[in-house]
Amino acid sequence: MLWEVQEFCKEHHWMTGIYEFLGCPIKNYVLLVSCLNTWQARVSNIPAELVTKGRLLLLSCRDVHAELESKLESIRKDILAQVQNECWSRSQQLMTELTDFIEVFQTINSDIHTISRCSQKLNEASKQYTKLEERMEYIRSLHELIRNHFSLFNAENEALDVSLLDVWEAFQFEKSQASEFLLSKQHAIVPKLQQLIAAALAELEGLIEKALSGPFMDPAQEQRSTERQLISLERQFQNTVNHLTELHRAYAVFTGTEDPRPLHHHPVIDPPNEIRVGTQDPVSCVSLSQSQESHTFISLFYR
Repeated sequence: MLWEVQEFCKEHHWMTGIYEFLGCPIKNYVLLVSCLNTWQARVSNIPAELVTKGRLLLLSCRDVHAELESKLESIRKDILAQVQNECWSRSQQLMTELTDFIEVFQTINSDIHTISRCSQKLNEASKQYTKLEERMEYIRSLHELIRNHFSLFNAENEALDVSLLDVWEAFQFEKSQASEFLLSKQHAIVPKLQQLIAAALAELEGLIEKALSGPFMDPAQEQRSTERQLISLERQFQNTVNHLTELHRAYAVFTGTEDPRPLHHHPVIDPPNEIRVGTQDPVSCVSLSQSQESHTFISLFYR
């Protein structure tokens, strides 16, 4: 009699794996669903009871059967909800990023500033392409998991899958079109960028010369008015520096210069840390530059 019970328990020892699984974090959806399918099939085949020979002992399995069926079904629902949630959130995030690329690629024209922005975005897309494709494939695998392992054909999920595919194809097409356009314009773009870079450098030099000119150094000038003008010059200077940085990045993208070497060095007299306006106390100070050097060099790097 005891031997029969031991044999029965040994035969159904696999159920301990179910209890070990309960409460564990979800790591591999396919593995989890496969385990669930196997366990649910085996649980359904557990006999309702075991009666030993001579009917000396009756071992009921109904409670264990009902408990495991309920827990396994609950886990299946939790996994499905998790997969659907991850599928939706990842799809939305990827489509947002791809749409951002698409919008930039679609606005490309002969304007040098638009071309500069598009070239930087195209370079970014090329560097990220493998990662973007991997994310795309992972999301598609989540959709396949829902279809094949949960047998769920939800209209909302299918629409999301179609939308993601449409955005991905649009991204690939617009990326290709933008690349071809920039390639066809490269012979004219590089000289134009060089002209704009030179003009930006000249503007920076002019702003510094203006800030150090007579009117701003004359203590007889109205103090508040001079301060406002210097602050305005400082903002204009910073905007020009930002513009120059964008031009340089675009030039690096077009020429493929990752570690550019200096071609031009423009010595620019660096304004003092403080430009003093007025002769009465308290003395008003307007900072136009925080450089600690007596001179600064604005260096452009391109091939």
